[in-house]
Amino acid sequence: MRWRITASILAVFALAFLSVSLITGMGGATALYGWGFGLTPLSAGFAAMISFIGFVVVRFAAVQMRDEHEGARFHRWLMAVLIAILFTAVSDHFLLFWLGWVGVSLSLHRLLVFYPERPRAQLAAHKKFIFARLAETSLGAALVGLWWQFDVLYISELSALALLDSPATQWIAILLVIVALLKCAQLPMHGWLLQVVEAPTAVSALLHAGIINLGGFLLLQFSPLLTDAPVARWLLAIVAGISMLVAATVTMTRISVKVRLAWSTVAQMALMLVEISLGYYTLAALHLLAHSCYKAYAFLTSGSAVEQRERQRFVQLGLPPFAAVIGGVLAVLGLVTGLVISTFEFDYIAPWLAVSLALGLWLSTMFERFRFSELLRAICAAVVWFGVYLIATWALSQQLKFAQAPYLWQLDVWICTVLLGITAVYLWLLYRPQSAHSSRLFVALNAGLYLDEWATRLTLTIWPLRTTNSKGVSS
Repeated sequence: MRWRITASILAVFALAFLSVSLITGMGGATALYGWGFGLTPLSAGFAAMISFIGFVVVRFAAVQMRDEHEGARFHRWLMAVLIAILFTAVSDHFLLFWLGWVGVSLSLHRLLVFYPERPRAQLAAHKKFIFARLAETSLGAALVGLWWQFDVLYISELSALALLDSPATQWIAILLVIVALLKCAQLPMHGWLLQVVEAPTAVSALLHAGIINLGGFLLLQFSPLLTDAPVARWLLAIVAGISMLVAATVTMTRISVKVRLAWSTVAQMALMLVEISLGYYTLAALHLLAHSCYKAYAFLTSGSAVEQRERQRFVQLGLPPFAAVIGGVLAVLGLVTGLVISTFEFDYIAPWLAVSLALGLWLSTMFERFRFSELLRAICAAVVWFGVYLIATWALSQQLKFAQAPYLWQLDVWICTVLLGITAVYLWLLYRPQSAHSSRLFVALNAGLYLDEWATRLTLTIWPLRTTNSKGVSS
């Protein structure tokens, strides 16, 4: 009964927050503020998404925990996490925002160690605990610095603030970027995200679909500060770019479904942070929404992976010719470039390069069977999805208003290099799997370049882990 009541409340919250987001975003309507809280199109929209994800996760957990002895305890901490996230989403006062941020981490920790007898779960939660304290300290220092430097206490005051190009401002922006990188599990602080799959599936779904996105939400909320901070944007682009390159290539080598999904989350969060570093705030908000819905579905349906694999065994497709892949990518790149130049005004090349590479690689797979009807259907599907993307981006741009970030061509070159690097590694592993270099690269990528091992040794040196057995006895 408690699961059903909770799900009903979350459904009502989702509809209420969505309505507020739409109303406040239409026609320049005034956002709602009071008692240190604020409902803007961004905060209310994020809260609506979290409420919807929570509704789905609670319905799933009600079945998963039906025969669990500690089901009531799981329900309490799951509700604590959801309340803390919603509290953070709608907080406008710095202190309330920081308290909500801390509340999310502390309540999530109890879910990560829901099965305390599992050493791997304890290690993951221990590393997450240390990184979370670093993030909270950095966030607190940034908020105190904003109050000290500009005498502001509310997030809503940042957009109307004449930010000074001072070293203090740059350092505050850098601290916020560090917080976002830690929260989004970017390299080399990513290992805990790969190991928390020891927690119940409902926890993984909520973590990857909602909590991990808080880093992006933070930077979107404080985007007025980040816009004119080139050093912070460069830090964000470099770390997120490297994380995207490594995580995307590691994903190609993993077999475990949940671990592969975890690496995918690292890569997707890196891509979202790259979009923010380029100043594509609306695109990052759309990415945040789409990734949340997809990743919740992916984790909650991960149990059917064996069935899906068995179905795929009946479709024995070979690799398309390498020339067809290169030709397809170049053809799509030319079409997209021509369309963009003739239709849109744009500064950065990297986003359109990413679209061209993904679309070209996908369409090139049709050359293996060379059936014109299937290729035509794929092209039509690509056009439809591209149209959906344009409509969604336009709709969000009408709801969310962000400041225009200055163009930095060096960032464009860096992100283009990362995208080409991911494509090159993918094609190399696909078409030259038997070469000696491919074998060594595959082994290194499968191990995640051993980055987590180094991070684990460092964290255990700084703060040793005291494990507990099934009876709760420390050792």
